[in-house]
Amino acid sequence: MKVEFIQKDIPNGQVEVTVAATEKNQQVAKVIASLSALEESAPEVLSLKTADGLQLVKIKDIIYVDVSDSGLLIYTAKETQPIQSKDRLATFLDRLKNPNFVQVSKHAAVNMNHLERLENSFSGSMLAKLENDNQTMVSRRYVKKLIEQLGA
Repeated sequence: MKVEFIQKDIPNGQVEVTVAATEKNQQVAKVIASLSALEESAPEVLSLKTADGLQLVKIKDIIYVDVSDSGLLIYTAKETQPIQSKDRLATFLDRLKNPNFVQVSKHAAVNMNHLERLENSFSGSMLAKLENDNQTMVSRRYVKKLIEQLGA
């Protein structure tokens, strides 16, 4: 991939990006999607519906989220107990708009900034070791995507 900067006379505060290729393939679509995602500003704080009302949580402090019988459990670096929310996992991830959060199973997603290591587990799945002695399983279906996200 070739990347270059060209100075151009355009309105102040604007950025123009052109993606050139011989054909529109998967790599081009990925670059365009990444650039489009930059345009959407991700929030720094997320409001969570809990039994007590609304709780505000800094997104950078979220280690991982996991679905339980009672709703969504949000594990953070600041709280000793997980925060229980009525959100659904898919809705929660959509609200985050943060590429650092990667779904690792049908019921969990991790913040890549808090991932310490991955350990092999049974039948192709892996165990994600996270900060503050947290851990969650990475199902076989999601292992490849997680490894790609890590750039390995």
